[in-house]
Amino acid sequence: MRADQQLVGRRNFIKKLSFATAGASASALLVSSTAQIKQGGEIAKDELDRLSDAYADLDKRTKMIVRGMCVLLGIDVLLII
Repeated sequence: MRADQQLVGRRNFIKKLSFATAGASASALLVSSTAQIKQGGEIAKDELDRLSDAYADLDKRTKMIVRGMCVLLGIDVLLII
């Protein structure tokens, strides 16, 4: 009977260890993905700032052509710029 109890105790320990390992790996994945998302957001913001500056440097005629192309292509988001 004592051997059966030890076997059940080992199985419970292994089960709890596997759950703890899964939880630790999931939390590590979550931390790394949030860091990548923050970095990606900063890169996108820098790219938008660069594009806004480049658009501001265009002359009036070229801006009208770009806006016309955006309307024809259905990209109305760029008209906010």
